[in-house]
Amino acid sequence: MWETIKELGKPGLKKAYGVLSEFALYVTIALVAALVIYAIVIRNRDEEYLVRARKLILGIVIGYSAAVISMIGFLMLSKEIVDGAIDMRFWLIVGLIALAVVALTVTLVLMKKQIKAYKWVALAFVIAFVIYAVVMVCVIPPVDGGYEDENGEWIVDKTQYVPLNWSMYLFAAILVAVIAVSAFLGSKASEYDSRALTYGAVCVALSYALSYIKFFSLPQGGSVTFASMLPLCLYSYMFGTRRGVIAGVVYGLLQFIQSPQFYQPMQVLIDYPIAFATLGLAGIARNFKFLKGNIFAEFTVGASIAIVLRYFAHVISGYFVFSSWAMEGYTALSWAFVYNLYNIVDLAIVLAVGLVALASKTVRRTVQNIQANVLMDNQSVNQSNV
Repeated sequence: MWETIKELGKPGLKKAYGVLSEFALYVTIALVAALVIYAIVIRNRDEEYLVRARKLILGIVIGYSAAVISMIGFLMLSKEIVDGAIDMRFWLIVGLIALAVVALTVTLVLMKKQIKAYKWVALAFVIAFVIYAVVMVCVIPPVDGGYEDENGEWIVDKTQYVPLNWSMYLFAAILVAVIAVSAFLGSKASEYDSRALTYGAVCVALSYALSYIKFFSLPQGGSVTFASMLPLCLYSYMFGTRRGVIAGVVYGLLQFIQSPQFYQPMQVLIDYPIAFATLGLAGIARNFKFLKGNIFAEFTVGASIAIVLRYFAHVISGYFVFSSWAMEGYTALSWAFVYNLYNIVDLAIVLAVGLVALASKTVRRTVQNIQANVLMDNQSVNQSNV
């Protein structure tokens, strides 16, 4: 098998990746349509049947996501091997993934066995994860100041390491403050239980799988995907903004692992954990009384706020770090706003798919049941703290 892979070489593997991604896009669209039709057909069945149906749908979605990640991940790994890029950076990334898997597994086991020390164990893992991620960012060298076009040719023949800029740090700090305050005000005090962790892991995995299914990619980074942000937005809407922001940060680190673009340390933080942390604010509209509890309006407003904030995060990075690549006729600021409009296209797709899904009574009932359980858990936590 490896002999065949070596014969394909980098161009062949890149073409195979493109073909597989396009095929996965069509299969995903067909699968979503089939699941929506199935949900509509069974909407009037009894609750026992609907419970089994929900488990079946969840199993199909998780299995399909695992298959997509495995197949495309195998092609990406093969390309790295052929390129001879299996270096310290690669093993650091593998170690980070392994640490995350071990942390989640140990925490879930301790919670299942009702061992109270799981909170301290989880905190220790979080601290270790952050330290490891910071070390990894410092070790991975910055890339050349250029990018590959669709034909694989290198553009902008210069090496650029972006210097420090206090204004970028200021805007990043303001954005972090907005996220933190919104997350604090957007949901009540809550603790992680096995349900929240399990749903969080599933939603992060689904978003990660869908991020490989692209309508198109842009030459300087960024892509329009098949609603890859939808699972994270739904997770925030169901479990609250605080948990949603944490899930978004984890997803942002996975995105950095998937395609690390390191030009400047603050750029990494803005483009990955900070930008995707904004997706955790999709549940903030549940507190907007003027929406009167309308699930469609709440999801639309919340997801719009979250993804628009992500758009501004990338605009900040684009203005301060990628301004030298602005097309002729654009200023650095106008190019940053125009280039990152792909986020708004992503928003339109997320809203379209999300509202179609919520049109199903089965999906709405599942979302509302989870929200009710989360509310009861939060009330129990608040009473125990009194």
